[in-house]
Amino acid sequence: MHGENAQKIKIRQWDFPVRLFHWALVIAIVTAWWTNQEAIINIHELAGYTVLTLVLFRIVWGIVGSSNARFVSFVKGPFAALSYLRKLPKGSEEELAYAGHNPAGGLMVVVLLILVAVQAFTGLFASENTFLFFDGPLVKYVPSDFANTMNYIHHVNINLIYIAVGLHVTAAIGYLFLKNENLIGPMITGSRKVPASIAGRFAAIKFKSAWLGLLILLICAGIVAAIITVARAG
Repeated sequence: MHGENAQKIKIRQWDFPVRLFHWALVIAIVTAWWTNQEAIINIHELAGYTVLTLVLFRIVWGIVGSSNARFVSFVKGPFAALSYLRKLPKGSEEELAYAGHNPAGGLMVVVLLILVAVQAFTGLFASENTFLFFDGPLVKYVPSDFANTMNYIHHVNINLIYIAVGLHVTAAIGYLFLKNENLIGPMITGSRKVPASIAGRFAAIKFKSAWLGLLILLICAGIVAAIITVARAG
């Protein structure tokens, strides 16, 4: 049986570390945006360090984490993403279902990671002359021209993040109303319902311990905190 008439069963799709990363990044980005609007620089700074920590964690988890969270499982390149998008309008749920990110979604994950990484990195070189009367922890170690370039990228790149986030949200809404597939729910609960005919794809996922993910996250936070502390003290 196929499509809407297929028997569906509940399966586990996303591990806790992936879900924690996703929603923590959402909160950090929204916080960074709001504190920039309100010129609350101390909270804006913390949001930036949080983003940096989360990006570092996701890179590590993309190498050692659960099988469907690893980059090798979902980074397929632009041609695979275009091929998937061509099938999207008429493809069945069985044809379009992936145990992790589909090729288009995987490409978006990579793009967003790069964009937020650039945003957090350039913020480390922010100069008080051009950014909310704030000096980033690394600005004193670089020439003023370099700091100005980082400031410029920081201000331009945020617009690219807004575009990417908008596309991400639009895609999730589109799936919900056009394909009757809720992509947001599984990222909250970790589980989704799929046709029994493709449940085997999800049963093959090798999940890593949530405690391992939390340990890696704490280590990443410690690394970022140490770098900032040393830079400020230097």
